[in-house]
Amino acid sequence: MTDLQLKAFRELFPVTRRYIYLNHASNGPLATPVVQAMNGYIEQCRQHGEVPYSEAEAGVEEGRALAARLMGVRCEEIAFIKNTSAGAIVAIGSIPWEHGDNLVMMKDAFPSNVYPFHYLLPHVEKRYVTSAELVNGADCVFRLVDRHTRAIVIDWVHFLSGVRADVAAIAAFCRTRAIHILVDAMQGLGAVDQNFADLSVDFVYAGGGKWLLGPQGSGILYVNSAILPKLKPANLGWLSAQWEEFNDIYTQKPMKPGANRFEEGTKNYIGIYGLRESLRILLDVGMSEVAERVRMLVQLLRRRLEERGFEVITPADPQRHAGIVTASRPDIDTSVLHARLKQQGFICSLRENRLRISPHFYNTEEEIEKFCAALPVRGGPVA
Repeated sequence: MTDLQLKAFRELFPVTRRYIYLNHASNGPLATPVVQAMNGYIEQCRQHGEVPYSEAEAGVEEGRALAARLMGVRCEEIAFIKNTSAGAIVAIGSIPWEHGDNLVMMKDAFPSNVYPFHYLLPHVEKRYVTSAELVNGADCVFRLVDRHTRAIVIDWVHFLSGVRADVAAIAAFCRTRAIHILVDAMQGLGAVDQNFADLSVDFVYAGGGKWLLGPQGSGILYVNSAILPKLKPANLGWLSAQWEEFNDIYTQKPMKPGANRFEEGTKNYIGIYGLRESLRILLDVGMSEVAERVRMLVQLLRRRLEERGFEVITPADPQRHAGIVTASRPDIDTSVLHARLKQQGFICSLRENRLRISPHFYNTEEEIEKFCAALPVRGGPVA
């Protein structure tokens, strides 16, 4: 990407005029085209009372095609959801669980990929791995599997440490054993270039409000078309059926053949229209370019943090991390430092008494240098 191209993309994000925003693992700022698309839908409702169903759905299908392109899958394998937990709930309800089944999941996963399994599957045995174990590969997962294992549930990128799981190895393992693999991609989708068709995972779900740079209350669910005929009916409603118009209400309509059957009722059209435009931005940049810029900024950030005496818990291997860098220093009150950084216009997160910094493609090396220059040097005054 040239400096001129980067400048043009940065101008789409008004947040850059006020802050050095390094908090995409928490919330992605909205670009101007995203807001314009949502406002356009709202304005049409204000002026005309509604957006005709066929027109609204055409906008959704355009977004579906962009989501499929970003993930390297087919349009019919994409459904729009409201958040990450919603995707997990669809997967849980669709899998034909049997008595005596167990599942392998992460003990320190983000709650959106934990609570649904505890609440909805209290009778299913859980076996646990941690993100620290996954740094060294997927063997820690494989050791827990037996003939009763029905599913493996993984956070693609850990919300705190930034560890990126080897989903490809886990998926290959599962394919030979009829084990479902469920992937929470919230901290990876939009930051890592990945063709999910190559992996043959079963379910991938992610909210749109972080690395995808879309509005909160929107998200993407991928369901592998190969498993759709084997799934139990779940999360189905009247708009899971094929409607073209609403004059003939009482004639029963057939179910949609693809993953869009899980869009059970009226959609969050405003959110989907916004997400559509954020996906368009990422694809205009190119996901390989996005991933390369994120990787470069993370490596620079890591070097500068270590030079200032910070302990970085995020793996150094580019294949084992994505866009998150988490660090702390034992001689610093991190909560005080975080508050001071925010006052100075540097936006990152405080998580488990550590700084979590998460740059995206439109951030610059200069911003990383300024952020790190604002941190206490080793042996100098501390907060």
